[in-house]
Parts: sequence; structure tokens; C-alpha cells
Amino acid sequence: MEQETREVKQAINVTWVKSESGHTYLCPANVAGDLTGMSDDHLRAHCVDESANPHNN
Repeated sequence: MEQETREVKQAINVTWVKSESGHTYLCPANVAGDLTGMSDDHLRAHCVDESANPHNN
């Protein structure tokens, strides 16, 4: 019996948020408005830290 592979794709809207320390984070757009002014620890819990990405330097 053949197995069928199904792939599910979902578009995610993201935006960059810059913290007071200067780090940049890639965050889901639906929560980005709630994250402005938050600490780096709080942003790391919800977003991806893009500051260490070599393409950003």
C-alpha cells in the first residue's frame, strides 16, 4: 500500500522589534504590539533573537 505524504503550510506574519538594549528580535505580528518596551528576557520567550545573525552585521 502506498503512503501519501501531506504537507501543511501556514503563512506567519512577522515583524522586527528592537529592544532598549539594541538587540533585534523577529516576533509574530499578532503579539509584537504587546512586546514593545519589554525586557530582553521577555522578548526571548516569545521571539527569535536576530542580533547574533551574521547577516545583520
